[in-house]
Amino acid sequence: MHDQESLDKLQQSWPETTDYLRRVGQVNNDLAVLREISQRDEYEASLTWLDHLAVGVEDLTKQPNPVTVLWFLHRDGMEIASASQVDSYREIREEFDQEQIRLNGESSGLSWDVLDEGPFNLPDSDEQQLWALPELQQKFLAWADQTATRHDYQGPALTLAQGSILFNVCLFLEQEPEQSPGWAEECLRSALSSDFFEKAANPTK
Repeated sequence: MHDQESLDKLQQSWPETTDYLRRVGQVNNDLAVLREISQRDEYEASLTWLDHLAVGVEDLTKQPNPVTVLWFLHRDGMEIASASQVDSYREIREEFDQEQIRLNGESSGLSWDVLDEGPFNLPDSDEQQLWALPELQQKFLAWADQTATRHDYQGPALTLAQGSILFNVCLFLEQEPEQSPGWAEECLRSALSSDFFEKAANPTK
């Protein structure tokens, strides 16, 4: 019924003709357009939220960059004071503070933060030191639990691996334009109900 209605609308757009061959050509053209529309609709219906994000499971299950985690939490007002225990991270912060004082003058209270500039790279060994900080893991999991709860998750407290999945989904969503109202929320709920998210609760099973 839908195809017949669509065909009728297409036929109304063609100029009137009494030429039989031209009329056959118009109908064939209309049918080709309908087939194209049908194939496109079938393809779009088969796409998953992962397809729309252009990512695979391996992209979501990898350990996030800990400096990116610090930056993300910093935007939410969550600071990790113990991060300064990592030498290279502390040095970058100190260099940034000195440069800001040189540019802006001495200040009794520093209002800037190197994380305001975005994530940056550290040596791999130092990134692992950051990731292992109990304070970072505690606040990261607190953020993950709150985010999961906001998206209807009712399971047990998240593991670090599950928090990483949720974090990676959020990062990929930030890089994508909103597909439709509530699209990001649907993606997060899909992640929370996925098999790989459940497996991350106990990877040894």
